[in-house]
Amino acid sequence: MYKLLLSTFLLLLLLSGCNTQKDLPPVQKPNWIDYPSSDLLIGAVGSAMPHFQGKTAQRRLAISRAIDELAQQSGVQVQSTIIRKESREGSLTQASAEVYTIQNSEDKTIQAHIEAVWTHPRTQEIYVWLLEN
Repeated sequence: MYKLLLSTFLLLLLLSGCNTQKDLPPVQKPNWIDYPSSDLLIGAVGSAMPHFQGKTAQRRLAISRAIDELAQQSGVQVQSTIIRKESREGSLTQASAEVYTIQNSEDKTIQAHIEAVWTHPRTQEIYVWLLEN
């Protein structure tokens, strides 16, 4: 009986130790992520999750997505095509993706600047806020 109580107690102690996940506080993201434009300014947000080619590629992708969004808001036709290739040989998997963006405008030039950049502290997703000049 004593061994049963002791083993039950140790099992409960072990299980409670495995379930000590802390409640993380919510991440306060900047307001411009949800509201990139105002009455006076046209803005757009692009984001990108961590990229296998590093931070620079991740940032470029986020900027590219923000430019596409800004162009669409300005009446420019944007067509994006993603070609994804994946091959598998045994346990080795190789994947690649090519992104093509075509923007058609009738002599309309869009000038914008990066107003802010924010990185989510948990997911490391980068957000870029562009404002039209």
